[in-house]
Amino acid sequence: MNDTPSRSAKRAAEVDFDDVAEIGAATAPSRARRGALAFGFSKKLVALSVAGAMSAAALFAFAFTSRGSDLNSDEASDANVAVPAAAAAAVQEGFADRSEEVSRNKVRTNLSQAAAEANSKDRAAVMGASNDAAVKAYLDMSTEERDRLMDEDLKLVKAQSDKLKKEAEEAARRLEEAKKAAAAAKAGETTDVQISEEDLQNLTSTGGSMPLKSNYRIGAYFGKRGSWSRWHTGQDFPAPIGTPIYAAASGVVSSPTAGGWAGTNVVIRHANGGATLYAHMSRKVVSPGTTVKAGQLIGYVGVSGRSFGAHLHMEYYKPGVTPGDVYKASDPMAFLRSLGVG
Repeated sequence: MNDTPSRSAKRAAEVDFDDVAEIGAATAPSRARRGALAFGFSKKLVALSVAGAMSAAALFAFAFTSRGSDLNSDEASDANVAVPAAAAAAVQEGFADRSEEVSRNKVRTNLSQAAAEANSKDRAAVMGASNDAAVKAYLDMSTEERDRLMDEDLKLVKAQSDKLKKEAEEAARRLEEAKKAAAAAKAGETTDVQISEEDLQNLTSTGGSMPLKSNYRIGAYFGKRGSWSRWHTGQDFPAPIGTPIYAAASGVVSSPTAGGWAGTNVVIRHANGGATLYAHMSRKVVSPGTTVKAGQLIGYVGVSGRSFGAHLHMEYYKPGVTPGDVYKASDPMAFLRSLGVG
């Protein structure tokens, strides 16, 4: 078989694709010419498709870039044209109420905060005025008058001593029962001691705590002589009104001293038989008979009683001494150091 192409086939292969339309219009095309014509149209169709896809991609990239760069400009509003009206309305309806609610909540929160701040300022102003009045009244008082008032307080303490002695005995009993219950629990034994889990944990806890943990300084020390009666019977911790006060060690809360000098005060009986007294509080949060552990909140700094400024006056009484019998008190800082603090 002869593989040499025919003369007509060669002419078909040599046809210029740009002249296909003109040739087809002049004469009826042969089979080779019809194939060349189809191939020419296919090539142009592919080229047009590619060009269209590239144009669409470029347009999308431009729109996306413009959206990102002009998001905060006035022209960004034109992007809303691409969002169907129904969808835009649904979005607006879905978020309008929530935004309004958020606004109302924010307004209420701001009003509550403003009211709280105003009340806080009012309380601070009232307490500050009371503080100033107390300081002035105390400083205007003569030494003889201060001594007289303290002697009157000591009479009240003496009248209260029997009650406080019984409370001390009860506190010692509860502390001993807590000790026995803890030992029995450790050994896996049963006991007939009736004590709550909270009291057991409080009364068997060890360690100590500073009575104030922040916003205070060390003031007048035990034994110092000054404007107070005779000599200073405790340790002062000047601090702003409302500063939290904490139990120095675990124990049982006793009745407060009847001495008017201490104002609002808390007395705690400890495992060693001694007691601590926390005076001049603005408020206390524990009551007689309850148990506390070291570092537990018991009240707040104030200027109640015969105080010459906002501070905590702390006293320590050794076993056998009635809390409030101030001239038999001992150095509270020594007691704190024995607990590993101070």
